[in-house]
Amino acid sequence: MIKSESESRRVKMTKRLLKDALMDLMEEKPLAAVSVTDLCNLADVNRSTFYSYYNDTIELLKEIENDVIEKIPVADAKGRRIDLDQSLIEDFTLFFGYVRKHARDFNVLLQTGDVHFSERLMEAVMQRFPKPGQEAAYPLLARWGYIYATSGVIGLMREWINGGFPLEDRAFAELVLQMSFRANDAPLLQAADEK
Repeated sequence: MIKSESESRRVKMTKRLLKDALMDLMEEKPLAAVSVTDLCNLADVNRSTFYSYYNDTIELLKEIENDVIEKIPVADAKGRRIDLDQSLIEDFTLFFGYVRKHARDFNVLLQTGDVHFSERLMEAVMQRFPKPGQEAAYPLLARWGYIYATSGVIGLMREWINGGFPLEDRAFAELVLQMSFRANDAPLLQAADEK
């Protein structure tokens, strides 16, 4: 039993080295320009070891994306407030705290990663943070509206990351709610612009 546990730790560590090396390389060049040799040299891992876990760098990137998406935190539904705006702000604050903590991963994946990562992230956000009222009389329109808003949130999030997080997580969550779902209320937008 001890041997399999240490092997499991060794596998996890090797995969972590490969993932970190891929993210390092993708900060410098696109995935198509990353060779397995470069990746293995940077991670200090043999090519045969790489191929025992992955078929190619695309498969490794997909695993990184899956890790990021699977770990998106979700607020406990039992503790949700009756005030829906407040619940959304708390949910978004939790999510944006996660984004800030993993800023490098999000930056690389959103800027230079698989073009489908944004779409996968959007679907994950929509599943984990369902918009109140999605069971409306016109569910298709409600879904499209939420897709539109979520796409905008991801665009704002890119700018928030690239700008070095000029707003704290909660302030950014309030701004996102304001811009995405409450666009008619201007005071929060003005307050954010003045900061």
